[in-house]
Amino acid sequence: MSDILLLGGTGFIGKPLLSQLEKTNSVKLMIHNSDVDTNAQKFNGNILSKNSFMNKIDDGETIINLLGQMTSNESNFYSSNFIGGLNLLNSCIGKKIKQVIFISSINVYGENLEQSSKETDQLYPKTTYGHVKMLTENLYKQFSETHEINTTILRLANIYGPTKKTGFINTLIKSINNKKIIPECYNNGEQQRDFLFIDDVINCIENTINYKTDGFNIFNISSGMRYSMNTLISKIEKITNTKLNIKYNPC
Repeated sequence: MSDILLLGGTGFIGKPLLSQLEKTNSVKLMIHNSDVDTNAQKFNGNILSKNSFMNKIDDGETIINLLGQMTSNESNFYSSNFIGGLNLLNSCIGKKIKQVIFISSINVYGENLEQSSKETDQLYPKTTYGHVKMLTENLYKQFSETHEINTTILRLANIYGPTKKTGFINTLIKSINNKKIIPECYNNGEQQRDFLFIDDVINCIENTINYKTDGFNIFNISSGMRYSMNTLISKIEKITNTKLNIKYNPC
């Protein structure tokens, strides 16, 4: 059993993770502007408010930060990652926590068409999402090395699952019954992505909690397989026996 402080337990990753963790762990959940049905200990907090949850961090805890996923508001996305990360890490200084786990993305690598990305590769993010995650990773690395905070970065592949409301796979499925939704493919559908099922993400985070590690560490989390958008389209068309209306973009 581990003592866990979970930030972001009401989202796509957070809900199933919370459900799994509270079976065998002591979980404390920070909530803000939302709620969730759980047996975990809940408290109101805001990662954007300096020191708002400092007194909620206890020695021996593992802190999992799921906040800072992509939204339509880029300003909020930046703040929740970088400013939120700064507030969290400052709150950890002097505490004997087990480790901080930060959820990042393989988007920090940019487009790597030649071979699978390694944790030691140079980062060349091509999107706002990738840039912000890269900057936030650097913040965690600095605090880990300066203040001896055990920190683990998980760079996740493109996650999909039955409750996800965004993403290319979700858009394809929605377009089956809603003809007004027209998925758009870049590079004429030859763009490739590694897709990771939500259950595998939950298992990965659980394994990270139980993995004994010191200092600063980064792990790529992916299926190890890349699929083109055209392949995904063909698979979904075959399964549903439906011809999808796709907008192809050569760039």
